[in-house]
Amino acid sequence: MKLPEHLTLSFLLAQFGIHEAYGWPGTALVVAAGLLPDLDGLGILFGWRFYQRHHRVLGHGLPLTLTGPALLALLGVALFGAEFWSLWIWCQVALLGHLLTDVLFYRWPVQLLWPISSRGWDAGLLGWNDLVPTVLLYGATVVALFFPVVGPVSALIAIGGLAGYLCWRSVRPADARGMAGWLAGRWAAGVHPFWRWVTGDFIH
Repeated sequence: MKLPEHLTLSFLLAQFGIHEAYGWPGTALVVAAGLLPDLDGLGILFGWRFYQRHHRVLGHGLPLTLTGPALLALLGVALFGAEFWSLWIWCQVALLGHLLTDVLFYRWPVQLLWPISSRGWDAGLLGWNDLVPTVLLYGATVVALFFPVVGPVSALIAIGGLAGYLCWRSVRPADARGMAGWLAGRWAAGVHPFWRWVTGDFIH
């Protein structure tokens, strides 16, 4: 999953109670938790080779998975008196959601047990520019932002739709033909880079 999709997924997860309980500060911490694994993406500053070697390793392994959400929850306790366990649970869910989607989406192994093990997991159910998750998550986020009262419903529909789509792709790989093929990634061929950037495709 690409960075803006991780951001929107985490924002939608915060609609299940955290946003109502703690407002934007609590939501920001859940979003931060959902983005934590991609801190290893900063390795691009040290060159493409370093990035390819360490992305989906350093930030996606056990140290950050086990400590990151707890530290963010403690920050919430200190800053605005959050209840530790409720905030920690949703921060942990957001981070695990990041890891799960990274494993399921693309053929880019994720070393979940680093540094204990260097084994990587990837299911490769979707192509890099599959538009369906983007539309679901972006659309639900817009609805939740402008109509907060239906934020939880919007989040549930989008996340449920995403889960259903992944299940569908697990038994029915994308066809390159027709509208389905266009949505699954063919739309990106020859378009202006701006539209790729909108979906988070900053590599091409």
